[in-house]
Amino acid sequence: MKSKIYISLLLLFPAIFPFQAFAQLEVNSNVTPEEMVEFFIGPGISYSNAQYSGAQAARGIFSNGSSTNLGVDHGIALTTGLAEYIIGPNSSYSMSYNNNMPGDDLLGICLGGSTYDASVLEFEFIPSADTAWCRYVFGSEEYSEWVGSAFNDIFGYFVSGPDPDGGFYSNENIALIPGSLVHVAINSVNNGYASPGEPTIGPGTNSEYFFDNLDGETIQYDGFTTVLIAKIAVIPGENYHFKLAIADAGDGIYDSGVMLEGQSFKSQGSADFLSFAFMAESNPGLNQDIYGVLENDAVTLEVPAGTNVTGLVASFETNGGVVVGVGGIPQQSGITPNDFTQPVMYHLDGYNDKDWQVKVNMAVGIGVQVATNAIFLSGSAGKFEIRNISKTDIIVYSITGSVIRNVPSSQHGNSVVIDNLMTGIYFVKLSKDGKAEVRKVQVN
Repeated sequence: MKSKIYISLLLLFPAIFPFQAFAQLEVNSNVTPEEMVEFFIGPGISYSNAQYSGAQAARGIFSNGSSTNLGVDHGIALTTGLAEYIIGPNSSYSMSYNNNMPGDDLLGICLGGSTYDASVLEFEFIPSADTAWCRYVFGSEEYSEWVGSAFNDIFGYFVSGPDPDGGFYSNENIALIPGSLVHVAINSVNNGYASPGEPTIGPGTNSEYFFDNLDGETIQYDGFTTVLIAKIAVIPGENYHFKLAIADAGDGIYDSGVMLEGQSFKSQGSADFLSFAFMAESNPGLNQDIYGVLENDAVTLEVPAGTNVTGLVASFETNGGVVVGVGGIPQQSGITPNDFTQPVMYHLDGYNDKDWQVKVNMAVGIGVQVATNAIFLSGSAGKFEIRNISKTDIIVYSITGSVIRNVPSSQHGNSVVIDNLMTGIYFVKLSKDGKAEVRKVQVN
């Protein structure tokens, strides 16, 4: 039977443990499920219907993690005891609070046994790109004296929704040891058994992802993982159900917790412009739309001589979920003006980061298009035609940035028909001689 002697000592002699001596993690449990999800989601994710089950004090929002060795600065926490017991120093080898709450059926199936004191956050989400992911740390007081036992506390990220490869995810657990199908739990990531108060010396299981926090000054848990990533392939624009759950195993004592990095649940495509233009409807000084030429990490536009470029509004398209900024100021397509007297640096934040230099040149007329004199015949009946495109590579994107069709120059002559399309807006990238431009097409 587990002993609670350490927690008793902590309660009897609080002055022994100088919490104020260190810059501490801060935890707030007085938050709603909606506030937790808002704090968790990042770019490219929209959500609805946030729900929580479990003890109020078992979950919360944390901050000031950069002052600790946790590996994440801020985020949300779900625990099997009290969320405030994450706060260090590691003054007890058995910090514990039994909420006397039920376990979780899905986690029980993963373990093949009973669970207790489950803390569960659920919501619906819609991704903007073809992948959704988040960052997290799992920690526990079960480390390391209960490694290899039945006290195998566990957590899971369960996703339900359309599988891009066909079929349907039904509570697919994406909280896995990297490169495996093994659930993250006490017995699946550790540095082996050690008596209370003794350092672990191995051998362990997946110990490269484990940190022994013996005598840690900032976090209470005896051990926790390195920062791990949960990732899943999704279909942009489709609806998914997300369930975050953690529970005790074997009994309801000795706290475990999962700390999810704030704004880390993202769905973002590559940090690339698909198109960049000055549209006449957004810029009263122009009498025609000006489309930019995209080459490497630069956009070049040519405007008529005499154009006032000090407050031009750019209209642009990016891959799903990409965040666009200029000098730290968020940019809204068709809304945010900038002074283009000098080149303007746009920063795109997607699943990678990239800086794009946008340069505006003066000309008597419109600049020569990269794909020479390509002609687009208006889209109708689910198709459109492009002519005068000899030796031009063609990629068709959906409005969310997914590749719909890829037609290299070797597969067409001087024209091509793009058909079997749904009604909507598409972007067509034309590449020739190392340069590229993007056109917008409306298909009826």
